[in-house]
This record gives sequence, C-alpha cells and structure tokens, in this order.
Amino acid sequence: MYAPNLLSSIFGFLNDNSDYAVLRNYETLPESNPSRDIDIIISKKCFSGIKHELVSIINKEGWKIITYLNSDRLVTWVCGRVNDDGSVELIQFDFFFNTSVYGILLIPASYFIANRVYNGKIYHVNRVCEFLDKYFYDRAVGAPYPEKYKAIREEVENNTAVNEMLKNVFGVNGVAQCDKLSGKRLLLNAFLHSPFISFSGFLKFEYYRISNYLRSNTGFSIGFTGPDGVGKTTVINKIIDSLGVVFRDAHEYMHFRPTLFGNLSDVAHSAGLKREVDKNYDNPHRGGRTGKLSSLLRLFYYTIDYILGYWIKIKSITRITRLVIFDRYYTDIICDSRRSRIFLNPKFLYYFGRIFIPSLDYNILLTADTDVIMSRKQELSASDLELIKKNIYFLVSKPGYFLVHNNASPDDAVVEILKYVFDNQNNKNLKRLGLRKFLEKR
Repeated sequence: MYAPNLLSSIFGFLNDNSDYAVLRNYETLPESNPSRDIDIIISKKCFSGIKHELVSIINKEGWKIITYLNSDRLVTWVCGRVNDDGSVELIQFDFFFNTSVYGILLIPASYFIANRVYNGKIYHVNRVCEFLDKYFYDRAVGAPYPEKYKAIREEVENNTAVNEMLKNVFGVNGVAQCDKLSGKRLLLNAFLHSPFISFSGFLKFEYYRISNYLRSNTGFSIGFTGPDGVGKTTVINKIIDSLGVVFRDAHEYMHFRPTLFGNLSDVAHSAGLKREVDKNYDNPHRGGRTGKLSSLLRLFYYTIDYILGYWIKIKSITRITRLVIFDRYYTDIICDSRRSRIFLNPKFLYYFGRIFIPSLDYNILLTADTDVIMSRKQELSASDLELIKKNIYFLVSKPGYFLVHNNASPDDAVVEILKYVFDNQNNKNLKRLGLRKFLEKR
C-alpha cells in the first residue's frame, strides 16, 4: 500500500525516539510499502512510551485506527483512510515485542535490536535475525519454513549465530536437525529451557486470548438490511473490494443468521412434522402469512441460532483483526417480516432483539426511493416496499442504526458507510488505548 506521508512521518519519529527494527519487506520503506503489513520489532516498554505520539501522527495524517489487537506478543493497528475521490487506503502495523508461541519466549526483542542495521532511512534486522524470527516461529507451530524465503535460508543457515540460537532455544545442533523434529517437541524443548518464564508467558497468552474473545473489540461486524432492489449486494461487494488489501482473506460473509442450525422447514421435514419443503429460494416472499404462535416458534428457533452462533462463530472471528459481514441480520426480521414469516409487531420485535439478540457493531439500513427500487427489481409491490421502508425509518431513531440512501451511485453509499465505520472504530480504539482525552487536548 502506497502511503508515503504517513510512512515518512512514522519512521521519522521512530528513528528519533525509539529502538526498533523492521523484520522483513523493508527494502522500499519509508517511500512505499508493497506488502500487506509492516512488521516492527520493539520492546513493550518502549512501545508503551511512544504509542501516544504514534497515534497522534496517524490521526494528523488523516488516518483512522479501524482495528486494534492487543495480545501478549504484539499490538496490531490496521489504519484506514477514505480519500476525497472515494478511494480507500489501508495499512497494517504489527508491533512485535518478541518471537514467541503460546507465550513461550523464543527470541526477545533485545536480540533483534542488538543486531539491527541502519540503511540511511530506517532500521531493520540483519539477515540472520530475519531468518531466525520466521524460522523459529514456523517450526515451533509445526509449519515448514516458506519456500519463498529459500534464498535467505541458504545464505545464513550455517551461520554461527544461527546455530548458537538453535542450541540455546531448541536444544538442537543445526537447521537440519531442527527440520526433523515436530513443532510440539521443539516447543517443549523451549519451555524446558526456561520453565518459570515460559509458564508465566503462557498464562499471559491465555489471559489475552480469553480477554479478546470475551470483549471482541478487535475485529468488527457489519449487518446490512434493506428491501430487495435497494442494492445491498452491490454495496457489500464494493465494500469488501475496498477493504481487500487487509481483509480479503480476513473476513467472513454470512446471510441472515449464523446458521448453526438448518432452515426451520428442513428441520421440520427431517423430524417428520412436514411432508414437503418449498425450495424455491429465488422467491423469498413466497410463503403465506403465519399466525402468532407459528411466528413465535420461528422467532425462538432463530433466537437460539443468533445467540449460540454469535458466541461460536462470530466471536471466534472478531476476537482478532477480522471482519464479519451479514447480508441481512435480525434487523431484517423487524423490517421485512414476510421474508422470515414472523408476523409480529415491529416494536415488539425491536425490544425483543434488544434483550435477547447479540448486536452487531454496525447495523446499516439501506433504502432508496420506491420508484428507484422498482426500476432495479420488481419483486415487491409499491405497498410492500413502503411498509418495509416504514419499519426502516422506525429503526432510524433507535441507537446503533445508520441510514444510507442508495438512490445514485453505489460508490457514494460505500464512501458514506466506510467513513461512518472508520470514524466510529477510531473513536472506540482511541478509548481502548486511553488516548481520546490525550488527543483532544492536543
């Protein structure tokens, strides 16, 4: 990602105020960064002392911290900016405090800093450290050293410093012997090398892992609701494309609910309660009106799926720097009862959801003029569309919903949504960092 002003400012500050080293892909820095992220090794104490100024630089350059991961071995900031022309830029900073696995220390930051190199622009690790960081981590988790780094391995694998580190940490004589052992065996050797420090590190690892899972403040989730023909699919696809640099392989797309359980009609058919199942999914509004009892049973069935699915599927993704996108969520039951065949009062459904349904981080309500929607897709009548839009406007006044009109180009809607999400994520993360008041004073 090309972000010269931000990168120059960040590394200019780091050069003057910290002991750090870039771990890999440093050749073009700080002019540009062609890789997905920038890996920086730095002591935790040093990082804590300068994080205020780093965040200040990011915000001054017009960037927002959209995801923030705080773990035992690193802090990750995914920064984003929506430009005036509608383009989106993303860049990820990974500040590593050591090389470790499950809290078991393999290489401390001080080792890398002691062997760093200054190329006239930035500090980076030497070739031995570049190899050791990647090789030690991959072998400890049981993965082979990547073939794409073969040249680095061939250059340093017989280096005296490499052999000394292999002996000290894993208790092996050289790379060839290390390749033959399993990750579990190597990790056990590292644990036994410093058992008390390793056990303490493991407890810290578990603390951060559980904390991130329960709080789920790292990644985030977005739900999109609106009538058929409003352009949800197009907007969602464009948002995913815009976030592709960082989230292309780090997002999960879901439809309506987490779907831990199958469709209610399929479950009823399997249980022998229903003879036939209408699988004409191209017409989602094909079902007839149901009574209150049937609607309540459907609501309870979906509620169980929303609650369990949130903790099992959604939380497991958003606990790290990942994104969950829902094309419709529980909000769709409130706005378009005919689709889900839950014909209950929208106000009741709203307050029921406030109590029982886990909320997504962002609930986007997409709408457009009725004639615009019908010109795109004539699936619903004008009266049906007006009823859905009425329910949407009912939700607009409630907290946690953001209304977007998609009458014109979907690119305009995408920009509006991303600015809203980026701004709110930045505010949340500044609060988590304890820096909102600090930046306001500046």
